[in-house]
Amino acid sequence: MPALKKPTFRFGLLAVISAFALAGCAKQQSPGYYETGPESTLSDARSQAQGRNGKRAPSQLQLGFGDTAEKPATEPTENAPRATVATIRPLLEAKTFLGTTPCLPEGQDCPATRITLTMAPDGEWRARTVQLGTSNPVTTFEQGCWVVVGTNPWRVVLETDTKATKERLTFQTDNILRIDAINDNRPTLDYHLTRQAEVDGITEMNARPKLNCRP
Repeated sequence: MPALKKPTFRFGLLAVISAFALAGCAKQQSPGYYETGPESTLSDARSQAQGRNGKRAPSQLQLGFGDTAEKPATEPTENAPRATVATIRPLLEAKTFLGTTPCLPEGQDCPATRITLTMAPDGEWRARTVQLGTSNPVTTFEQGCWVVVGTNPWRVVLETDTKATKERLTFQTDNILRIDAINDNRPTLDYHLTRQAEVDGITEMNARPKLNCRP
């Protein structure tokens, strides 16, 4: 029985056809098809700054364009010029303080009073004073500007709209004021004004013109 011939011609033809097909597919792809392009300048910068995981920095650390954080005010000395401080830490927001004061000067025949004092960061203060222990209590209203006269602790003077000294106060804490003097009369005991939960705008004085307490 004669030996079978190997189909070398058929295999050779298939190899030629496959080579032409591969060449045709290669021509259809654009140059660099299998290459990975480099990152853009923006994406590369973000990746370098944020890390490859893409997480952003916490918002509280993003200071913003220009880094314009406010600088703390210069603390005045006892003899520093008036109104050298824009504001102070205890009065970064408006606060209302309430307390009872005795008759001053002591020993006089006058009633005690309850004082509601509201101080604003712009330097203005308003007060409502009510007499206690009388059948016909009298309520008075005043306004003026507060000025800083010392630190460690913070000390302020309440001046009336005529520049007269009304009260001298010391911040024992940000929420407690010690009364050092009223109308230049100093009490022999400690009296305090305590911060209230809500701000009392003392709206009875809204009709009066607003004071310009900053130069």
